[in-house]
Amino acid sequence: MPSRTSNTFYASAGLAIAAACAFLGLAYFAIAPTQNTMVPTILAGAGLVASAVLANLLFNMHAQWREMTDTLAKTQARLAIEVNVGRAKSSFLGKISHELRTPLNAIIGYADVLTQHMFGPIGSPRYDDYAMNIRQGGETLLNIVNDLFEIARANARDGEFSCEPIDAGVVAGKVVAELNPKAADKGLHLKIDVLPRPIWAFGQREALRQVLLRVIGNAIKFTDHGGTVVINVVPSPGSVHIMITDNGIGIPQEHLAQLGTPFAQVEDHASRTHAGLGLGLAIARGLVERMEGNLKLESIAGRGTRVTIHLRDAESDAAPKDNNDAGPKPKEKDHFRASGGQNPFEAAA
Repeated sequence: MPSRTSNTFYASAGLAIAAACAFLGLAYFAIAPTQNTMVPTILAGAGLVASAVLANLLFNMHAQWREMTDTLAKTQARLAIEVNVGRAKSSFLGKISHELRTPLNAIIGYADVLTQHMFGPIGSPRYDDYAMNIRQGGETLLNIVNDLFEIARANARDGEFSCEPIDAGVVAGKVVAELNPKAADKGLHLKIDVLPRPIWAFGQREALRQVLLRVIGNAIKFTDHGGTVVINVVPSPGSVHIMITDNGIGIPQEHLAQLGTPFAQVEDHASRTHAGLGLGLAIARGLVERMEGNLKLESIAGRGTRVTIHLRDAESDAAPKDNNDAGPKPKEKDHFRASGGQNPFEAAA
């Protein structure tokens, strides 16, 4: 399709040719007024008519061009306003989150003072229960505020975010150790399978930690007592896969697409029994994408969920060139069967 510039050029050239024809026809009358006038009359008339038509065409094209320019300017102004509004929202969320975290941390700290009887007994045991409820409520609110802050920071793309080779197995192992008490309190089996050597992935250490805290935390939250959550860190040519598999309540297939977007939750009875705004997976997906990776979600309703984090391999950047002593591969172990359960995805295969 020809551009508007080329159309204008052709119309201008046509107008110039038509005007030249009209000029030649009129000039003929002045040079040879007594000779046959049919040819110059036709030439002059056709030139004048064509000039008028092309001049009108150019005028209309100019008007359309000005209209398109005005529309483009208005669209750019509207987009600039929307960008500024988005930044303002993110900035507002970030400031509010920061202002809320300080008093919430104080509330949690004072509740700890009460539950631990730091200054002596407080009387009725019911006060201990109330203090514990205050602490748990404060922690829930603090987690929500932290998630809002992460969403705001991700949308604003604030802060330094430089990726480098990191040992994904070490990061995953530390997160599992951090969440193991939470899983034990719920009566869950939390296991990790990782090679006894560094598994280098391209990413950011704290970002990967935040991703795993949220994804494994979700697996613990939505797996019932006696269930199993398994984390596998698997290197492969060109990439590193971190798989978090559970045999929890699962997610219906029709709801999988909406998860991973901010504030999206599966609206059924099972999900409504768990607190939260549906931000964890959205934050995790955003952080993984900033590390140039991707996050895949699979689930079978009533049987379990598997989240796979794909990161770029960084073995060539971080590991020694000689990989002969990379270490033995650990024995494959079915942690689900060892815990009296069954891997829902192997069963479905």
